Amino acid sequence: MKVAIIGGGLSGLSCAHQLEKHGIQPVIFERNSFIGDQYGHISALLGIQHRPIKDAIEYFKKNFDINITPVNTINNLTHYSPNKKKVLKGNFGYFLKRGREKDSLFSQIYSQLKNPVVKFNTLADYEPLSKEFNFVVVANGTAALTKELGCWHETIQTYIKGATVLGNFDTNTLIMWINKKYCKNGYAYLTPYNEKKASLILVVNDVNSNEIDHFWELFWYYENLNYTIVEEFKQKHETGYAYPLKVGNIYLTGNAGGSIDPFFGFGQLSSITMGVMAARSMVFGKDYEKLIEKVVLRHNRWIREMRKAYNKADNKMYDMIVTGIGLPGIKHLLYHTNFNVIRFGYYYLRLMSILRKGR
Repeated sequence: MKVAIIGGGLSGLSCAHQLEKHGIQPVIFERNSFIGDQYGHISALLGIQHRPIKDAIEYFKKNFDINITPVNTINNLTHYSPNKKKVLKGNFGYFLKRGREKDSLFSQIYSQLKNPVVKFNTLADYEPLSKEFNFVVVANGTAALTKELGCWHETIQTYIKGATVLGNFDTNTLIMWINKKYCKNGYAYLTPYNEKKASLILVVNDVNSNEIDHFWELFWYYENLNYTIVEEFKQKHETGYAYPLKVGNIYLTGNAGGSIDPFFGFGQLSSITMGVMAARSMVFGKDYEKLIEKVVLRHNRWIREMRKAYNKADNKMYDMIVTGIGLPGIKHLLYHTNFNVIRFGYYYLRLMSILRKGR
């Protein structure tokens, strides 16, 4: 069996890893000269995102034989709305390093390939590859090829501006901000590399490259931030979903298949799962969409509904949301049980909206 993988990101590498386990050596076509993200940063893998999966790192090892070493565990969540602050303590997930370094998430998976065949600096075209290879996996990290195939359905467009900053940080604390004044329907978060260095990210919907700079300045002003900036970057993100996810002998995986969720903006577990399941679909002749229905597709459908409800919130409702997640009963349900928050989050946001209107 001959398999071409377009893109050496999380989904493409995970697909290659799974194919190797079944004696198939794929060819990876990578447009860059390296494996990894263009910009280094720290992402979060939150347990609340993927219930009933309790521990994503354990899930990768047990189900996919992929070993991931996180930067640190997340034991504290600090939520800021315009006028409220809540600090929660518990076991919330992991911090993962993104970028090109040897301990980055990409490099960790790449190092577990036995005999990788990677054609770097190659911008591959799925059409001729689909004739040369038995299967083609589109895992290029964008919706560009998915749009060409007519399978892309957009949910939300955002711009991200981020920075590596210096300061004093708790290595187990994730900080998140929501405020209409500087993030519209988006959010901001801080994730630490170590005690002195962290990633600071702002996500704003429906803005262009120049406008994100303005919102970035507002974010620093309103939150009175005084970190030292080492490096800055900005990037456009298209969030949506692909349907169908398989066209002929072409599989759409990772960001090209809609792995990024439209609420939290993370997609690591979905990307890795999609890559592995695409490989299993080829090897065993099983339906790809059925293989990812429970962990990826159903999960993201509920998140899209949460996003619709969240988009209707204003700053007063943001204060109510942050206050609500700190109430003993709700806090226990959200963070200390295996309650499927994503499935019922939509109804929680609707309830907050009704309570807001009733005041």
